[in-house]
Amino acid sequence: MRESATRASESHSESPEAALLRVYGHSRFRRYQRPIVDAMLQRRDVLAILPTGAGKSVCFQLPALMAAGTTLVVSPLISLMQDQVGALRARGLPAAELTSATPPEVRGRTLRFLAAGELRLLYVSPEMLDGTRFRTVWAGRRPTWLVVDEAHCISEWGHDFRPAYRRIAEFSARFGHPPIAALTATATPATRADVERCLRLRNPFRVVASVDRPNIRWTAARTRSVAEAIDRVGVSVRRVLRSQRTGAAIVYVPTRSGAAHVAEALCRLGVRAAYYHAGMESDARRVVQERFLGGRLRVVCATSAFGMGIDHPHIRLVCHCGVPGALESYVQEAGRGGRDGAPAHALLLATPRDRAIHSTLIRAGGPRTSEVRRRSRARLRAMMGYVSTLQCRRAYIARYFGEPAPRCAGCDRCRMPGQP
Repeated sequence: MRESATRASESHSESPEAALLRVYGHSRFRRYQRPIVDAMLQRRDVLAILPTGAGKSVCFQLPALMAAGTTLVVSPLISLMQDQVGALRARGLPAAELTSATPPEVRGRTLRFLAAGELRLLYVSPEMLDGTRFRTVWAGRRPTWLVVDEAHCISEWGHDFRPAYRRIAEFSARFGHPPIAALTATATPATRADVERCLRLRNPFRVVASVDRPNIRWTAARTRSVAEAIDRVGVSVRRVLRSQRTGAAIVYVPTRSGAAHVAEALCRLGVRAAYYHAGMESDARRVVQERFLGGRLRVVCATSAFGMGIDHPHIRLVCHCGVPGALESYVQEAGRGGRDGAPAHALLLATPRDRAIHSTLIRAGGPRTSEVRRRSRARLRAMMGYVSTLQCRRAYIARYFGEPAPRCAGCDRCRMPGQP
């Protein structure tokens, strides 16, 4: 760990382009990345809304590796943290994560590395910020940057509100107000404003990229039963596997039991598929994730717990067997297809029980206020409106996020005659 930290500290005098080539092997930045890196190196607060596949992680990882000290990254999902930390370690870079799943001996070792200044990036779940020992280690110091990944989770206007995210601003104040970088893939104007307010961002550098993904073909249909939806999933998945030698598919299902059921049904149809959800043992989840990223598994059936930050360039199909609870989460999940810029298909299959499932989840959502429930129901209505609209689906998505409607020949409402 000390050797890696020393190598990272030697990068202070590098240009961002030189550091990008050395660390990631990329000769140039993607659109939006360089301005965000520059703003962070200037110690400015940042709010960045970049679509899936735009390379958000590079925007904060590169400055962290170019500067002294430890950058603290708050992230909502264990799989997301494990994927990013594993990729950094594979490059010989000093990174670690602390979550509820971290074994005690590993947690102790990580905190010792942190106290000794031997970490450049430390990923934590928001709940870790309240730990007494964690706060003690930070006493008398402050993070180089405080990064809030999936920043929409801080907002009650957002689709995936996490109450623990609300305490990030308190942590920041306690430890000297380090510059904050808040990043996410999807956020409506109301959510963006709430993120800025809750994190107390100071004159932030703002980047809001278009949510539109022209290389994705958007399709939705209603089915008469879950069995019919599974049959249609099977047809679409087999088509992708036959036509694309390296093509992969993700099938999203609203419930854990549903993810396992759909995977088993696809296997009976002759499609090798595995399931993934947050209720599985961490080792089992890691095996599925590694097989998928390594190309040994081409189809995963999963809940929303799978996919954040997963960098798989050859996903040609993202199928939802059941309607998600919000258009934000749908666009983010569907956007995992076509990260390489090549054509991909986002297929949404509604089933008769979708509305009942989400209505039950909203009612059982813990100590929520009536206003939060009202917003959740409004997001569900907008999501169901996407399924039933007779207008352009890309335009529907753009309007929801406050953008002008794009020209489209890439959805089932607009496609040209003869298109599949």
